Amino acid sequence: MRTQIAALTSQLTEIQANPPVATPSVEKKFNKKVEVIADPGAFEGDRAQFAKWWIKLQIWVKANWDAFAHDVEVATAVLSRLKGPVAGRYAQVQLQECYTAGVWPTWDNLKIEIKKYFKPQAERDWAGQQIHSFKQGNMRTDDFVTRFLALSIQGGLGNEHAVELLEHNVNPCIAEQIYLQDTRSDNLALAAEEVRQVGRAIELYTMHQGGGSTKQNNTSQRRPGSSN
Repeated sequence: MRTQIAALTSQLTEIQANPPVATPSVEKKFNKKVEVIADPGAFEGDRAQFAKWWIKLQIWVKANWDAFAHDVEVATAVLSRLKGPVAGRYAQVQLQECYTAGVWPTWDNLKIEIKKYFKPQAERDWAGQQIHSFKQGNMRTDDFVTRFLALSIQGGLGNEHAVELLEHNVNPCIAEQIYLQDTRSDNLALAAEEVRQVGRAIELYTMHQGGGSTKQNNTSQRRPGSSN
């Protein structure tokens, strides 16, 4: 495995130094393939295979670079190849956030984000510990939900456990309204969206009543190995 990864890394370095010229025959679609570099296919969630697959994917993107019109095509092509309970949910959250915000990451930024969420066990353990104490406090609801979903993916939480933590850690006023309106969901994606909608409504009401706006929670959350 190490020999294969080393060979792939060497191939990636060579391609980055001497990028191939795109041919007109390359079709501009998310599922496009190149003749010289094979499509690496989907990552099915086996972390033991991630390093090898990830290098192949970077080689494929680099070789096929001119076939992508803009960031949305690159991001969609890459994220759509992430499958499985953890990687697939990560991709779903990322795509939903991009569509909602209308902002798509550059390839360099997307590489950083993907590598961040597929770090070793110590990183997953850290995320699992953080999410249990990650309270909304005065944080804006949109920011809280985005961060919560990221931690749930990074920590590999199951759907049921994540929903319970979301209800427990969100602002009590939001949780109360969801129960009173009987709009609670056992699905994490739906539960998160309901929290967003109720939170936005409460924040808008508070702002119009002159109660000030919510702000970013300044609580420090250090990662393993990070400095003060």
